[in-house]
Amino acid sequence: MLINHFINVTLEILIYFLVSIICLFIGRKVLDWITPYDLSKQTSTEKNLATGITEAGFFIAMAIIVHASVSGVVNYEMFSFINPEDPGRFELLGAELITTAVYLLIGLICLSLGRRSLDWVTPFDLNKEIQLERNVGVGAIEAAMYISIAIIIHGIIL
Repeated sequence: MLINHFINVTLEILIYFLVSIICLFIGRKVLDWITPYDLSKQTSTEKNLATGITEAGFFIAMAIIVHASVSGVVNYEMFSFINPEDPGRFELLGAELITTAVYLLIGLICLSLGRRSLDWVTPFDLNKEIQLERNVGVGAIEAAMYISIAIIIHGIIL
């Protein structure tokens, strides 16, 4: 009984770990999509600290959103595949993973809209300042905006 429980919990941890890593990779692809310049080239080849700070802020924001999505309350009644009298452990896990995916999608949309709105409200060209001028302060502003949005989303989910 105890070994069975240990195996089930270990399996759940591994599943959530894999889902979290996949979420971070998806988030990185979205960041590539919403950023008009080549982040990988700017960070690694060009050694642009401003883009590194931006990217780090986005990863922190993604981690905050993933944390909220895997910790949030799930309304199991919404899922027809769950037997209300005797819900299976992996049926509940499936519902939680679906909920995680939905929260992640909402979070990515909000982060994308946040970047667009920051670019719109700043009196300077955000992309030019980060990519060409290597302005670390502007990179920090963008990173802080990502983290701020993620903290707000975290609060809403939980």
